[in-house]
Amino acid sequence: MPAIGAYLGEVMVKHLGEQWIARRKLEESQVRVSSRVWLPFVRAHKSMRSCQSLLDFSLTQFYRAAHRHCG
Repeated sequence: MPAIGAYLGEVMVKHLGEQWIARRKLEESQVRVSSRVWLPFVRAHKSMRSCQSLLDFSLTQFYRAAHRHCG
């Protein structure tokens, strides 16, 4: 999971021009987009739990939601 969360966070930082907010626990690290923070590691973990989770917690939908909040 850490690799997927790191990749998702880096895509958000690179394409949305935002920044990482590091935390002591890796899974609590955040990406700030405008006035909101997003948790890419938590989302990656949720999406990989089962086949149904892949549909319920889509990483693409997560990115698109963050992109909508990008100012």
